[in-house]
Amino acid sequence: MPKFRLGRSHTTHSKDGTDTSFTSASGGSDEMHLATKHAEAICLRDIKDCFRKFGIRLPDETVFRYASFYNFDAELAIDGIHEDNGNPYLKLKMEDLEEQFESNAVFPLPKLRTRKNDSEIIYMKPARFNANEGDSEKLIESLCYVLNDLSQTVEQCRNGVTVIADMQDVTKENFSKDHCAKLMQALQGTMVPTRVEAFIIVSPPSWFSKVFKWMKSKVSKDFLKRVHLTQQDQLPHFLMDDYEMYLPDDLCQGRAVASEICEDYMDLKVIEETKQR
Repeated sequence: MPKFRLGRSHTTHSKDGTDTSFTSASGGSDEMHLATKHAEAICLRDIKDCFRKFGIRLPDETVFRYASFYNFDAELAIDGIHEDNGNPYLKLKMEDLEEQFESNAVFPLPKLRTRKNDSEIIYMKPARFNANEGDSEKLIESLCYVLNDLSQTVEQCRNGVTVIADMQDVTKENFSKDHCAKLMQALQGTMVPTRVEAFIIVSPPSWFSKVFKWMKSKVSKDFLKRVHLTQQDQLPHFLMDDYEMYLPDDLCQGRAVASEICEDYMDLKVIEETKQR
């Protein structure tokens, strides 16, 4: 695929990625909202126009996903789409991952949302995989599959996702530095363009402090602000009301059966993928 560039950018951005094109044009919240919407529309148009010049029509959901992930910077979004051409993590299928999903190590929690961003939630149980027995890559693939699945709509892309890592029963055999490094890359959007709004590490063992110290060197300062080490009784601060109904029973407050949540998700995705053939 050729390298795509805009002839002229219609928007400008500060170093932190914030759109600054219309800040002087607004005198109130309504004006700012309209200005933001206008800037976003221009970004989406620029991305589509750039690829159309090469005879490529991108799906609207793909355009919005990349635009949102790159904070509606058209140049960065175009480069991201180009770099992800042929990315295997964007083409994952449930039929190839069923064995890994059957371990109940990674799966989304339907209907559960966070209190702050109303983002959807992915549950991860590191104790259910062994980093030294070849599980690492399948776990990353499973995580990326769910990240893709939760990045299909405008609302999903805007709200991002939250990942809960349940550290109960975890041992040092569940971790390797290579695996942790790759996991951090996936959570930061290196594998697939999904923004993780929060990474909540629940009930970490005492020895995990050394692992976490090393992990911090593998993430950006911005992402580190979204990492939370906490105990189970603090989860209500992060989750919506009545969260217990949708939280897996691996956690003491959870009332939903973890294996059933994962099995239902697998069945649903297999049916959907079969219909798409």
